[in-house]
Amino acid sequence: MPEAPASPPRRWFRWLTAVVALGVAYVVGANAYLIASARSAIAPTVEAAPRRPYAIVLGNRVLPDGTPCPELEARLETALAVYRAGRAEKVIVSGGVVGAYDEPHAMGAWLQARGVKPADVIIDAGGHRTAATMAGSAALGARSALVVTQEYHLPRSLYLARHAGIDAVGVAAPDRRGSVDDSFRLFCRETTARAEILLEVALRGVR
Repeated sequence: MPEAPASPPRRWFRWLTAVVALGVAYVVGANAYLIASARSAIAPTVEAAPRRPYAIVLGNRVLPDGTPCPELEARLETALAVYRAGRAEKVIVSGGVVGAYDEPHAMGAWLQARGVKPADVIIDAGGHRTAATMAGSAALGARSALVVTQEYHLPRSLYLARHAGIDAVGVAAPDRRGSVDDSFRLFCRETTARAEILLEVALRGVR
């Protein structure tokens, strides 16, 4: 006897399984592509980084008293080392500004308090997301730059920098995540963000 057609619930389950499998395959492939494409564009140390006109520091959380969170402080310390080593002439600090909350000016104040000349600090107040930071840096004239952020963030950052017209090399800041839960949440967020950004760039470009 011929096999009876699948019931509607079974068809929906098969369809859903196929969609989930395709989605997982896309996320894995997108992450593998971004990580592989960034590998050769990340300097192993500050001293090994090429000389560039700019260093771009990606923003992160600032506490109410203006103190950078540990992750952001690590980025600023790395940018300071890059500047002192003569690997970058100017530092673009980019982050979000919402009312009294101001990441880039806090970042700039941190660098200036440690000897970076005010004229060498460029404030980008439109960096509410990584894509906006790269688009804003390009608009400020950065065509060749070092990108300073944690290693997990560099594949996405370098990809967006290239699509904004910036010849970018990454310099990894120390990773100062807290608990295992924090690490897991960050892994999930970054894995998803990498997959999303490939689609966004394909559909809308960098903005």
